Amino acid sequence: MSQLYADIIIDISHEAIDKTFQYIIPTELSEMLSVGMQVEVPFGRYNKLRKGYIINITDKASFEIDKMKRISGISDKSIMIEGKLIKLAAFIHANYGSTMINALKVVMPVKEKIRKTEQRSRDEEFVLKGEPVSALNEEQKSLVEEFIRDYEAEQFKTYLLSGITGSGKTEVYISCVNEVIKKGRQAIVLVPEIALTYQNVARFKQYFGERIAVINSKQSKGEKYEEFERVRNCEVDVVIGPRSALFAPFPNLGIIVIDEEHDAAYKSDQSPKYHAREVAIERARLENASVILGSATPSVESYSMAKLGAYKLWKLNKRPNGACLPDISIVDMREELHLGNRSIISKELNDKIAACLEKKEQVMLFINRRGFNSFVSCRECGEVIKCPKCDVSLSLHNNGFMMCHYCGHIERVHKECPKCKSKLIGGFGTGTQKVEEEIKKLFPNVKTLRMDKDTTMKKGAHSRIINQFVNHSADILIGTQMIVKGHDFSNVTLVGIILADISLFANDYRAGERTFDLLTQAAGRSGRSDKSGSVVIQTYQPGHYAIATVKKQSYDDFFDMEMTYRSLLKYPPVYNMMVILLSSENYETLCSESEMIYKRVKQKASEDKKIRVIGPADASIVKINDTYRRVIYIKSEDMRMLRLIREEFDDYSQDNISIMFDVNPINTY
Repeated sequence: MSQLYADIIIDISHEAIDKTFQYIIPTELSEMLSVGMQVEVPFGRYNKLRKGYIINITDKASFEIDKMKRISGISDKSIMIEGKLIKLAAFIHANYGSTMINALKVVMPVKEKIRKTEQRSRDEEFVLKGEPVSALNEEQKSLVEEFIRDYEAEQFKTYLLSGITGSGKTEVYISCVNEVIKKGRQAIVLVPEIALTYQNVARFKQYFGERIAVINSKQSKGEKYEEFERVRNCEVDVVIGPRSALFAPFPNLGIIVIDEEHDAAYKSDQSPKYHAREVAIERARLENASVILGSATPSVESYSMAKLGAYKLWKLNKRPNGACLPDISIVDMREELHLGNRSIISKELNDKIAACLEKKEQVMLFINRRGFNSFVSCRECGEVIKCPKCDVSLSLHNNGFMMCHYCGHIERVHKECPKCKSKLIGGFGTGTQKVEEEIKKLFPNVKTLRMDKDTTMKKGAHSRIINQFVNHSADILIGTQMIVKGHDFSNVTLVGIILADISLFANDYRAGERTFDLLTQAAGRSGRSDKSGSVVIQTYQPGHYAIATVKKQSYDDFFDMEMTYRSLLKYPPVYNMMVILLSSENYETLCSESEMIYKRVKQKASEDKKIRVIGPADASIVKINDTYRRVIYIKSEDMRMLRLIREEFDDYSQDNISIMFDVNPINTY
């Protein structure tokens, strides 16, 4: 057997993660060691024994062998929480194409103590009135009883809970989590948006009191450190938060719940581009824990896995307490234009808003675009005002400024076209601000709230807006997708969707799925109590299957149509796909390098005739913040081939060129 070496980080701290040390593995330990194990090694000038964690085992020495030290022994054969997280980092490294160091930084909490002058934020509380609901209905009860049987038999499964909007998925989560806690174990509950954290925290607090920790990106490093220390010290039973909460250092994790599992926010947009769903399932495997994935609109990938039997499929088809799904109508905006209505609000929506206001009921208006106008252009020459750093148009806001929503560049509105000097320059399209302005023109005395990225930048803004709406401080809530996910407003009886097809023709094979998800989730906010609800969908594409199946309120019909489309074009989950994203500040260098990488990929792919390599080509947004981007797409039935291709670039190093891999999905079919 050849000599083996171990890459080790000494102890676990934020600073230590930035550097590894290589040690010789003694022959007598070679078959006993694995990634994640804690070992004792001589360290420093005086060779004092220190604890460290193995993050990689290799047969290649990185230094002169005669200058390397040997591992002294195994400090603890049982895998501690840090060891399990290191194993999880190794999984991310192997499957999502990043350095092990970057993967470790994802899973390890930053050890930065809270300053004495820093107070934990208390302005992000959301309070639910009334007692917690204690009677599950028969549908809910049967699922919880099945979970208990599996858990007691130590059959730790992944369940996909597909339940219509308002069917009581959260009550199922809480009941299952309660069973796990009673057995002395802990739970992680993931939500896609910070805005959803507060309402979920309020619901869980009704059951579990203060033994809950909250993790989110609005917290300071000190606050996050404090919450993770509470977790590590077993002062809490449940952690709730977005994607990063998945790595809470529980010593005895028993269940992971992923609410709204279809949401794109669970996919990291930075390297490593991991998906929280797959990483959660791997963490559960390491911990002997269960996973519940929940959604009214499950991801196509998850539903496929459930139909194949890899996940256990659960369904909730009824709303509790006799509540019904809302009535949905579709308004063809082309017909509105023919009838002389040039407003962004159709006559039907206008009439239904008036009727709701008269009955003192509330309205939600959804448009998946913030700002006042979507872009500014010249009517004389057609010039569109773009960001100087990014290949995107600037969005017009009603404060007299234009903004790039990618890099944050801001400039004043132009009084004349910079190209032809024409005065005929202005805003086109529609955003949340413009919708709010139009509503105030139509209903002068109405009280409105707007919830988008612009109005929620300050700490505590999410919960403040939600609380105001719950307390009826406003009649109409206008917002982007953050208002349509998971919120439960009992007095909302009308949802208006302003431009249903904004996301329909995005340069993404998931465009149809994401449109269906958004519209279904938005529609589900209406009529969630004893009051009947209605939904008005305004669109220029009423015949598209992603919109027509929303009206039918049939996920299965949508799924069948979507799978046909993906089968024809060989997209996931029918085929596995990997995207190689290259970026550089020099476009010519980027083009030549992407061609060279394409040739390397084609050569490797020649081993399997079923692999398709597409590209290289400019990314859909070719420039962001003065950095150019090109992509290469690789499709394969066999996930192993994609891994082999990615491993070809483990040692890739090129000045002024960065490379990133986006693998979707990582599971094989």
